[in-house]
Amino acid sequence: MLRPEILGDHIDTFRYFNQDKRKDDFRLIKATLYKRVEKMPVFIGCEIDPDPEECSKKKLIDLLYNNIHYPAEAKKQRIQGVVYAKYVVRQDGSVGNARIDRGIGGGCDEEVLRFISLLPRYTPGYQDGKAVPVQMTLPVKFRLMK
Repeated sequence: MLRPEILGDHIDTFRYFNQDKRKDDFRLIKATLYKRVEKMPVFIGCEIDPDPEECSKKKLIDLLYNNIHYPAEAKKQRIQGVVYAKYVVRQDGSVGNARIDRGIGGGCDEEVLRFISLLPRYTPGYQDGKAVPVQMTLPVKFRLMK
């Protein structure tokens, strides 16, 4: 059995409509954030695949190729390299808390964050039969053609 990798506490904000106050309200949720769990988050539809993680990886690569654009400023400055981003797949499968871990500038970092905001809902990660938040790492390579 796979041992989970725990990153620490995870505080998330959930927005909801408060009937009593008749307005939007916010609630803080504290949970343990994981890096690796028994059942990793995968794109919806991949959970029935013989190798759900590989299926999810392929779908993510397809989404990258079809949705990432090389920023004009980065082309102009001939910026190349790998942007490392992290995001959290929450217990409900939604994606949030995106941040750049290591960027390269020229608009590439912002482009990766824009891409993450487009990601579809996941089937959440599970540890001990319970849905848990899982931090995902996304490396995106920007390379100019010669």
